[in-house]
Amino acid sequence: MDPTALALLMGLQQAPPAQTAVPATGSSGRQLSGETPMLDRFPEQPLFMLGGQPVRVDLTAGAWLARLRGEAAFGPLGTTRVDLNDTYGLDSLQGAFQGDLSLICRNWTLRLTGSEFGTSATQSAPNAGAFGTTAYAAGDTLQSRFDFYSWGVDVQSWVWRPLSAQQFPWDAPVANEDLGGDLQILAIAGGRGFGIRQQVQNLTVGGSSTYDQSFGTVIVGGGVDVSVDLKDRVGFLDHLQVMASGTWGPSWPGSQGSYVEVRVGLTAWITRNLGVLFGYRYTDMDFTQGDYRFSGNVAGLMVGGSLRF
Repeated sequence: MDPTALALLMGLQQAPPAQTAVPATGSSGRQLSGETPMLDRFPEQPLFMLGGQPVRVDLTAGAWLARLRGEAAFGPLGTTRVDLNDTYGLDSLQGAFQGDLSLICRNWTLRLTGSEFGTSATQSAPNAGAFGTTAYAAGDTLQSRFDFYSWGVDVQSWVWRPLSAQQFPWDAPVANEDLGGDLQILAIAGGRGFGIRQQVQNLTVGGSSTYDQSFGTVIVGGGVDVSVDLKDRVGFLDHLQVMASGTWGPSWPGSQGSYVEVRVGLTAWITRNLGVLFGYRYTDMDFTQGDYRFSGNVAGLMVGGSLRF
């Protein structure tokens, strides 16, 4: 057979080229299945399952670099509140512990949180006054301390995801949705316990008084959670997450008490399950309980790390 004719015959009998599979998409053009999505905020394998649903665990711990600001009085109701910074020198920046443990399942997040803060100082009293049964004159040397600690549990749920095909929790979930970013509007409810301990000791003439009380509150609030995928844009980062929240609740025991907490955090996720946190926390309290009255806040920057399982 002629060689040219043989080559032509073999070319006609070759199999057609393989076709490239096209992932299924919804009406919006978002990917429904197939390839790995652009933004997957969780590892492939969850730590455990609950009712057939994956449960993720976030552990965040770090330092809260905070200062105390405010006024307090301990004594008869006519006692004038004094500035804690000017009168007792309680104005130094202190490193405190802040930790959160979150369980995440579908649109729900259960978060356990806790923190502690303490500051102390020794200085001469600028004016005459009293704390509890401890009186002091101008110039007396006062040794003072203030401690604040809190613990609690939050239940959070996103209620709207405007960038997703599943905009509301009751909508059907979309598998492997192709998102370069995510925006979640959150609703938050929960409970808090917190305690305040303040002590003043007059080193010049002797005498010491201490106020020590724990409080409880039911909190409500909201927040926003934003994530941006960076895997294909920044080589050393997986994604960025920004979360801001605010909650409020009445405190008891006491009269007309309130507890306000505001948090803003930026987590740079180096991998899918390892992140570095930078943020700010503001905790404000205003209450009267017995002969003690306080109006002030503990606030400052937060730095730490996050692990996701």
